Amino acid sequence: MAALQIVVRVVNGSSFMYGEVKRPVRITPNGYGGIVYEGAVYPVQKGDLIDLAGPSWEIGDCKRFLLAGADVPYAPAAMETHNRPAFEGLKGEWTLDTNDFGHYLVFNGSERLASDVVNSLESAGLAVQRWDVSYRPASDGKFYDWFARLRTKSERAEVAAQVAAVLSPAPKSLGLPAAPTVSPLEDLATRVEQLLDLTAELSERLSHSEKEVDSLRQRLVGATDNETKLMQALDRSLAYQKSLHDQIAIVTKSNEENADAEAYSVRQTDTEELLELALSENSDLRHAVVNYRHQAEVADARIGGFETTIEMLEQRLDELGQEAFVRRRRAEMHAAPRRGVVGFLDNAFARLAFVLDSVEIIANLDAPASILRALTQIDMGQLSGRDLEGLRGWREVSKLATGIAGSENMGRIYYKPEGGKVLVSVHIKQDEKEQRRHIERLRSV
Repeated sequence: MAALQIVVRVVNGSSFMYGEVKRPVRITPNGYGGIVYEGAVYPVQKGDLIDLAGPSWEIGDCKRFLLAGADVPYAPAAMETHNRPAFEGLKGEWTLDTNDFGHYLVFNGSERLASDVVNSLESAGLAVQRWDVSYRPASDGKFYDWFARLRTKSERAEVAAQVAAVLSPAPKSLGLPAAPTVSPLEDLATRVEQLLDLTAELSERLSHSEKEVDSLRQRLVGATDNETKLMQALDRSLAYQKSLHDQIAIVTKSNEENADAEAYSVRQTDTEELLELALSENSDLRHAVVNYRHQAEVADARIGGFETTIEMLEQRLDELGQEAFVRRRRAEMHAAPRRGVVGFLDNAFARLAFVLDSVEIIANLDAPASILRALTQIDMGQLSGRDLEGLRGWREVSKLATGIAGSENMGRIYYKPEGGKVLVSVHIKQDEKEQRRHIERLRSV
C-alpha cells in the first residue's frame, strides 16, 4: 500500500516561511507524523504545519512511512521543552570544538542537565545531530562528560556566540509549575488501547455482517426455490393452455358442441388470467433474487473491507509493540550512557583491538555500514584485503564507504593478527602524503 502524502505549511517560530509543500508522512522516533524538509525530519503539528524552530530528527532515524488512509498522529504544538522547567543555564565548564567533521559542544554535567542543554540548543534553532558521552580530549586538552554534534555550516565565531547565548545562566522566573504531561510511552499505550477497542468493535461489526450475509444467502436460496416452483407451475399452465387450445379447435369444428366450446373459452380465459398472474409473480421474484444477490455482494465487499482494516490494525499494533520495545531499549541504554561507541565495539568485536584514533573515526562516520561489515569479516577470521606494502604482517582493506562529503570511498582498514587478538586501525585517507604518515605511525604500534 502507498504511503500517505500531505501538503504542509512551513513556519519558523512565529514567521511564515513557505506553503504548499507536499511530502510523504514518516513516523518519528516518538510516534508522531513527520516530513522531510531541508535534509531533516520535522514533526507535523495540527493544521498540517511544521516548525523549523522546533526539534527535528535525522532521516535515517525515521525510515517507516504512514500508510495511505491512516490518520496523521499530529505532534503537539508545544513540544517537551515547553512542559519542562525553564533552563537556568550551564554553570559548569564547556567549550566549542571545531574540526573537519563539524562543530562539537563539549561540557560537564549530569545526564539530566545534558538533556536540558540539548533541548535548549534545539529551541534556540541550533539543531543537534547527535549527543553522547565524550571519551576523547577536547582541543584545550581537557576531558569533558558530554559532547553534542551541531547540525550547522555557519562559521565558528557565529556558532560560538549562539551557544554562549543559550548556555549563559538565566535568572529564575517565578511562576506556577508546568502541568504534568503524558510521556510518549503512556501516549503510545493509550493509542494501543484505542486500537484494541476499535479492533474489537470492527470484529463485532464483522460478525454481525457475516450473520446478515448468512441470512441473505438463506433468503436467496428460498427465493431460488420459489422461482423453480413457479417455473414448473408456469410450464404446467402453458401445457394446460395448449391442451385447451387443442380442445377448442376440436369443439369449434362441431356446431353441435357450441355450449362445450363456450365453456372451454371461459376456461381458457381463466387459464390465461392465471398465466398472467404467474408471469407477474415470477417477474417480482426475479427482481427480488437480483436484489438479494446484490445485497450479498455488498455484504461480501463490506466483509473484505473489514478484514483489510483489521489486518492493517494488527500490523499497526505490531509496529506500536516494536516502538515500545525500541523505547524500552533506549531507556535501558540511557541508564548506562557511558558505554557509547567503545562499549559497542567491545561487545560487537571481541577479537579486535582498535589502535590510534580508530574509535573517534568510527564515531564520526555518517554511513558506517561498509566499515562495520568489513570489521565483522575480520573478527570472524576471514582474510580480507591485500598485504600492506612496506609493512610486514599488516593487511589493507580499501575503498570503504564513509558517507562523509568529499571522502565517500576513502575509508581504509589496516589490521594485523597478533596472538589471540587482531590489531585494527580505521582511517580515512586525505591524500598520499597524509596516508604515508599514518602508515609510519603503524610501525610504532
